[in-house]
Amino acid sequence: MPSSICDVCVVGSGPGGGISAYALTKAGLKVTLVEAGPRLRPGIDYNAHGSPYAHLEARLKLGHIDPVPSVFADRRERNHFTAVGDRPDHGFLKVLGGRSLCWAGHSLRFGPLDFRDWPISYEEIAPYYSRAERLMEVYGDADGLWNMPDGVFQRGVPLRCGEQVLKLGVERLKRKGRVMEFVAQRKAIPTDSERARRTVCHYCGHCMRGCEVDAKYTSVNTPIALALRTGNLTLLTGSTMTRILMDRSGDKIAGIEYTDEQGNSGKVMAGALVLACNSIETPRHLLFNKASNFPNGLANESGQVGRNLTSHFGLTVTGFFPELVNRDASDDDGTDYYHGLLTALYWDKAHPGFAGTYQVQCGSGLNPHRLGIRNVPGYGAAWKRRVRELNVAHASMNMQGSLLSSPEKFVDLDENRRDRFGVPLPRIHLRYEDNDIAMADDMIQTCEDIIRISGGEVQYSPGKATRDNLQIDYNHWVGTVRMGRDPKTSVLNADGQSHQIPNLFVGDASVFTTYPEKNPTLTNVALSWRMSEKLVEKSRRGEV
Repeated sequence: MPSSICDVCVVGSGPGGGISAYALTKAGLKVTLVEAGPRLRPGIDYNAHGSPYAHLEARLKLGHIDPVPSVFADRRERNHFTAVGDRPDHGFLKVLGGRSLCWAGHSLRFGPLDFRDWPISYEEIAPYYSRAERLMEVYGDADGLWNMPDGVFQRGVPLRCGEQVLKLGVERLKRKGRVMEFVAQRKAIPTDSERARRTVCHYCGHCMRGCEVDAKYTSVNTPIALALRTGNLTLLTGSTMTRILMDRSGDKIAGIEYTDEQGNSGKVMAGALVLACNSIETPRHLLFNKASNFPNGLANESGQVGRNLTSHFGLTVTGFFPELVNRDASDDDGTDYYHGLLTALYWDKAHPGFAGTYQVQCGSGLNPHRLGIRNVPGYGAAWKRRVRELNVAHASMNMQGSLLSSPEKFVDLDENRRDRFGVPLPRIHLRYEDNDIAMADDMIQTCEDIIRISGGEVQYSPGKATRDNLQIDYNHWVGTVRMGRDPKTSVLNADGQSHQIPNLFVGDASVFTTYPEKNPTLTNVALSWRMSEKLVEKSRRGEV
């Protein structure tokens, strides 16, 4: 296949890559976007509205558990990394749009406290948050929280009954001196028909299986679609980057090599390269692509590529509220499961027993696609009645705490295992530490307190956090190619640009310096948008 030439090559089409392609093409640059997976059709290739019976026989023959086509069907990359330590988990979704197709839409701003150790401040990123919220069409309420600032919102979605009962318990604990807040979620899903540019949400609750009506924000339905309209975007789907090419000097990127689904090889020659693969794959490719000037991997003179890996972790506590058993559950649909958020814990005063903090995503309601309480003894009509009672009257509290970065958590290469292109698979190293256990124990106690003071019963609780019952969030890995002021302790500068290779930029969440308890996607989009505009400015000044 012949080589193509462009101003910028973007590899990866998830939240960071999609917005980068949009910002760069809007500025007039010629961009080639390279994505390993195919383009999926909403409502066809994934369709949670479809009847499971229509697909059951065919999918059972293929050995699939889920009879309804979803974004995960046949596409979740399996056995794609080597796990080392405490059960690390990471899931790829190699499709156009990446994991933006299956995220829940949670869009929370990091606050001033969260940027404390970053090379940029909240004030510098705030304008990009506002731009991102408008483009992504984020709904929410003005809560007035200093470290989760309000944004540009469409009409918020109210709490369900069980979540409202939890909020009542939080207010009672606050009167006893506890410092916390309970608010409604903020998500990138349009709710205002007069302002929406995409389909307004109809609250089917299938968000993480893929939005078949394309209401939820994805990289495909918004920034990539807008980038294609400029005429400046070339889209290569089904094309896997296999090598990063250096120029004759060995100091700058010349382009990439890729292989398509038919096994044909090609090259994209570019003035600059934006890696937006994800926080596992981006360091993997930098470590694999050694060169004479970079014997330890591209842009890795500091030795920090692959280091500082972190994610969110947690566990779940579920409450049962007898007062809700006979309520009308006909209006329990919504934007996926979690509508409530317990937050603002330990922002003002650190907990004496652990560093950092956590938030708790709270969900409730009778949803046949996601029963909060499943393990009920019995059978027949009595069993069905009891399952309905428990689920109508339950509320689940799911912890989202941030693992601290440490030498125990990192990505490197497994030279004994390679993919079909000959690239070593990544190894993900994870160790839960005493800090993580202490934080999880505090969450368990806090959630049990909220349930009981709300008049409920603790239906399920792990009781005590252990390394065996903690669960890692396989969607939320960040931090492996972090930005910083000092080239000795970071890979990128404050603009997402390599300290060593001037035309190498990173647009995924691997750039995060530190990680708070909040969901990463909105910040990933805002940072990648900012990075892309900095790339345009530097390119025009000849600094790339």
